[in-house]
Amino acid sequence: MLSRETFHRVNRIVLLTTAVASFVLPLCIITLHKTVVVSEDAGSITLDYLGPVVVEVAEPNTPLWQTLAVVVFFAGMALVLGHTLLALMKVWRLISRSERHQQPDGTTVCVAEGDVSPFSWMNYIVLSRNDYEAQEASVLAHERGHIRQHHSADVLLVDMLTALQWFNPAMWMLRQDLRAIHEYEADAAVLSQGINMRHIRKPIVRAG
Repeated sequence: MLSRETFHRVNRIVLLTTAVASFVLPLCIITLHKTVVVSEDAGSITLDYLGPVVVEVAEPNTPLWQTLAVVVFFAGMALVLGHTLLALMKVWRLISRSERHQQPDGTTVCVAEGDVSPFSWMNYIVLSRNDYEAQEASVLAHERGHIRQHHSADVLLVDMLTALQWFNPAMWMLRQDLRAIHEYEADAAVLSQGINMRHIRKPIVRAG
């Protein structure tokens, strides 16, 4: 419904709210009260006391398919969480091994050796040596746009929710749409500084 809207922040809020609401709404219990009027001439009912009654209820056996479904669910959740943690470990290892340059705006530019596409995570901007020496304003403005709008927090939240709903195709589509909106918002941050959009180089792989 909102795919053609250019208000990217509104789209972002809607996607995040939808993701969280999918977990909160099932926990909401709606109680409806109905008033019943009992006529006085409805008569009376007398119950004779027959003593205590003991009823034994046998516990039903859990079907095999339910047990397998639970096992598959937790296995898939562990797989998605493991993939997310592995990606975070790779990003943190890359940052820890990089040459760091503190910036006046509070961000830190990390210069990594080798062929690394520009990306940002939390308050860190990771660049290759060539990109750092080039000092392209469009690249830095784009990554700072991600940082200022806390896109890494969105990615982390949605990744955790995806681990709990890994079986739901809608969650994966929501995750992809949210990342696209992040790019649009970062591009808008570049445009607000008067930088030509044609000079923006899109990263191949983003960490947040």
